[in-house]
Amino acid sequence: MSIQQQAQQLLDEATSSLPGLGLQFCAFQDGKCVASAFSGDAAFDGSKKVDEHTLFPIYSTSKSVPATALVRLVNQGKVSLDQPVTDFWSEFGKNGKENTRVLHLLNHTSGVPQRLREQTSYEAIADWDTMIHAIENVACDWTPGTKTRYQSLSYGWLTAELIQRITGTSFIDYIKAELGFDKNSDFIFGLDDETEKRTSDFKLANEKKKSSSFSKCDPLDDLMKNDLIRRMVQPGFNGFASAYGLAVFLNDVVNCKFFDREHLELATSTGFRPEKGAPVCNNTMFGLGYAICGPVDDPGLFFGHGGYGGTEVTANRNTGTVCAFTTNILDGAEDVKAKLYALMGMKQRDGWERP
Repeated sequence: MSIQQQAQQLLDEATSSLPGLGLQFCAFQDGKCVASAFSGDAAFDGSKKVDEHTLFPIYSTSKSVPATALVRLVNQGKVSLDQPVTDFWSEFGKNGKENTRVLHLLNHTSGVPQRLREQTSYEAIADWDTMIHAIENVACDWTPGTKTRYQSLSYGWLTAELIQRITGTSFIDYIKAELGFDKNSDFIFGLDDETEKRTSDFKLANEKKKSSSFSKCDPLDDLMKNDLIRRMVQPGFNGFASAYGLAVFLNDVVNCKFFDREHLELATSTGFRPEKGAPVCNNTMFGLGYAICGPVDDPGLFFGHGGYGGTEVTANRNTGTVCAFTTNILDGAEDVKAKLYALMGMKQRDGWERP
C-alpha cells in the first residue's frame, strides 16, 4: 500500500474503535505531500465529519510561528539574538528583566512566569494591552539566561509583542506578508464566523480535576472554548489548524523558504542546554523557539512543536520529512500518532523523544 493508504487505514481503525474521535494526518517528503488522511467526527453528535480542511485547536503547536518569524528577522539582520529586548521594548526592562536578551525569550530562559496574576477573566486575557502591561511589570523568577522553564502561556505575548516592536506592524499582518498566512487558510489565528464553521468540537479523553491555578487560563480545555479567546490572536496557544495546514507551514520552514540553511541549523541547535536536574518540559530542549530532540550527536535532528492534548508538527531537519497530526479528543490518540510517525521513519528511539 502507498503511504496515503497506510495512513488512512490507521486513522480509520482508530476512529472506528473510539466513538466521536476525529483525526487528521499529513506528511511531506522531498517537498511534496505524500499523505493527507482524515477520519471520524468533527461534532460529537455525528452531525459533521472531519475533512482535509477541518480546523482543530492546536494549543502550543502555535509556537512554531512566532519562532519562525523571529528567526527570519535575525536572518534579515533586523535583530540580533544577543540584543537586549529593551532596544525595541523599553517598558519591558524592569524588575530583573533589564538584561533580558532576544535569545532568552526564544529559548524559554527569560524567567518570566508562565501565568500572570492579572489573568483573572477571559476579558483580561483577550485584552492585548492588559497582558503586555502585566508582562512589563512582572518580576522574572531568575537571572535571564541561567535557567529554563517552558513559557507555556506567556511565550505568545513575549514573542509577538517583540515582533511588533521590531517591525512596526501587527503580528498577524507580519505573518500574512512574510510567512504566507494570507494564503494558508488551514492555519488560523483569530477565528471568524466562517472559520468557526470549519472548526471541530473537542474534549478531554478523561475528565480531569479542575486546576487550582490562580489564572483563568486554566483549565486549558475550557480556555479554548471561550469565544473571546478563539477570536483573539495569541500565537503561544490559540492557533487553529488542519494537519495539512501545519505540514505546509513546517515544510516551508525545513526547505528554507523563510531563512537560509545556516539559520535553520542555528534555530534547531540547543540554544540552552539545561543543567542536570533543571526543570524542563517533558525532557524536551528548546532551540530558537522550536522544541528539539534527537541523538546526542545531533540533538536538533527533529524540530517543531506539540500542543496540549496531542496535536503536533515535526520535521526531520536532515531529510526534510514533515509530519503533522491533529485530534479532537485530547490525550486520546497517542497510540495512533506513534504508529503514523513510525510509518514516516520518525519512530522514537531510546534516550530521546520527539518534540
